[in-house]
Amino acid sequence: MAVDRNFLTTEQEVRESVVIAECNRLMRDERSRYESQAAILLETGSFSRQNGNYLIRYKVKDNRFAWQANPSTAVENSYSGETPVPDSDDEKIEQLIELFAHTEAGFIS
Repeated sequence: MAVDRNFLTTEQEVRESVVIAECNRLMRDERSRYESQAAILLETGSFSRQNGNYLIRYKVKDNRFAWQANPSTAVENSYSGETPVPDSDDEKIEQLIELFAHTEAGFIS
């Protein structure tokens, strides 16, 4: 019996492509801003930013970078995630640049 490995709908695949393209664009075009945000997060342990209808909060928690995106209306979903904090300072900055871009690019649901 063949297994269908394509579990995304066509609409989800299109959304995924849009989000990935936006994430790549943001990492390129917003790098300077993301580096500044990373410095604030690493210095203070937290950082918040409004992105469209979402307030995104970032924290350093138990050797992990954690984030939570809460909508301004109850009609939309909340999202959250976390990733391990790398060892080196350069890796921390790169990890945060990717994290900021991913969370600002949008969510695939």
